[in-house]
Amino acid sequence: GSLAGGGAAGKGGAAAWGERVMSLRDFLDAHVTAGGGEARTGYLAQHPLFEQIPRLRRDFRVPELCTAGGGSVRHTNAWLGPEGTVTPLHFDSYDNVLTQVVGYKRVVLFPAEQTKWLYPKEAGGGGVDAQGNVSAVDVEAPDLERFPDFARAAGLEAVLGPGDGLYIPAGCWHHVRSLTAAFSVSFWF
Repeated sequence: GSLAGGGAAGKGGAAAWGERVMSLRDFLDAHVTAGGGEARTGYLAQHPLFEQIPRLRRDFRVPELCTAGGGSVRHTNAWLGPEGTVTPLHFDSYDNVLTQVVGYKRVVLFPAEQTKWLYPKEAGGGGVDAQGNVSAVDVEAPDLERFPDFARAAGLEAVLGPGDGLYIPAGCWHHVRSLTAAFSVSFWF
């Protein structure tokens, strides 16, 4: 079977994103398991892997929080990539429990009330900017001359390891960096 993966390269994840259909084996060989620093940056990001390979659903349980009060999971996504992959500062329209399966990720969160200091990009176009839920600020190297109010934003940081889960409310801004090769599952509800 084939899958489509998107990816970001570069220090802040600000380089071009693209998608390519490839087998999971080819993705792992090119982006995750290549030795000697030969792995190219690639990220299987927000991917419906469990729809493509339903038997993988037997390997995890949906966190109870996702179904509390009679709710249900709307989307289950896989995130797989090498050390250094970045999801730029953005917010989602769903509540989310981000669970870490393998490796470590750093997540920096900003409450929705700080949106005025986070410089959302205009909605439109294609790719990651289409919904207007992505910040123009590179959280890891903010340009305070261009984005002076970002200095007023106060983020909270969490490092997720295997077995950890983090609740991210709808509308909460978050930036994610893989500290090691990592596999995560997000449950949007």
